[in-house]
Amino acid sequence: MNDDEGPRIGQAAGIAGRGAVEDFDEPGEGESFPWRGWDCAEEAEEICEQILERRPELQERELWRALADYRLPGVAPSHTLARAELASADREKLQDRIRLLIGRLPAESLEDFCGLVAFTQTFLRRVEFVCDLVVYLFAEREKGLESEGIEGGLYLQFFAQKLMWELDVLGRIAERHPLSTLADEYLDWLTDRILDGEVLI
Repeated sequence: MNDDEGPRIGQAAGIAGRGAVEDFDEPGEGESFPWRGWDCAEEAEEICEQILERRPELQERELWRALADYRLPGVAPSHTLARAELASADREKLQDRIRLLIGRLPAESLEDFCGLVAFTQTFLRRVEFVCDLVVYLFAEREKGLESEGIEGGLYLQFFAQKLMWELDVLGRIAERHPLSTLADEYLDWLTDRILDGEVLI
């Protein structure tokens, strides 16, 4: 896949939208929201503050789910959202082991190790952005009085295709550059995407 094929990913998934760098639209004149809705940032912020007073430990995505629960009739927002911990004990053991192993790495491997860690930090932030993006696209497309009836699976197709395309680009970068510079090369590619307005779809 060529670098210029990325913008067509959203079209293949059947999702319409705009670049991620532009401001989100405010509701149009006369547009209303279903039960317990809100139509301005101030109202949303006030409800967020109310939820966070009861659940200060919520992370951003958990807060989004709490806001959606707030909109659902008969759902008590304060009694939802069990935290999803993905094998946290195993992850702690893994992290402890990595700390130990760093002390055993040969000196000539340290530069590549640092490059790999830097790359994974950048990649995690990028995947987090793409996760936010697909949630935004769903909310932007489905807002209004009635659902347009689009298949939910199209959003997952968009998510998977975008990640697969970026992994393909990353694979080609890795073929040309050592681990020690991988993070910088990947960041340069991402910066070019942002400067181009990152035409997502």
